[in-house]
This record gives sequence, C-alpha cells and structure tokens, in this order.
Amino acid sequence: METYNVYMDESPVGVDTDGGEGWSVEFRVVPNAIDDGDPENNAVLAGLDLIDLINLRDALQAEIDTFALAALEDMAAQAEEDEIMP
Repeated sequence: METYNVYMDESPVGVDTDGGEGWSVEFRVVPNAIDDGDPENNAVLAGLDLIDLINLRDALQAEIDTFALAALEDMAAQAEEDEIMP
C-alpha cells in the first residue's frame, strides 16, 4: 500500500491583528514513492497510508467544527447580552 508524507510550508505575511508577525501555512501531501525530500527529518508526518490520511482529515474537521461552533455560541451569547443591556 502506498504511503504518504505531509509537509507544512510556512511563509511570513506581515503583521497579524495582535501586532506580531503573521504567517501563512500550507500543508502538502506527497506520495512516498516520488518524495525526493528528507521526510524523516522534514515532514510533519511521514509514512501515512490512505486510511491514516482519512483519519487525520476527519480529526482535523472535527476540531475545526468544534472551534467554529464555540465561536458562534460566543457571538450569540454576546448578541443576546447586548440586547438585554442597552
């Protein structure tokens, strides 16, 4: 079964909202068979099979959903509080 390596590429993008340096992050997945890099030292995750990649995707999506839901709940609570206290 083919295995894959996941890399994280970062590049500066200026100043973020907190005044610190902002970064753009991109992930790329490379099949191990054609990976000419050094995955043991440079990959974020190395040697993942297709099932591992699917599980990783699902876990990340669950965390994103949880974070987004919490943010929406906070916004709704703040809006409700603003309506109660003019």
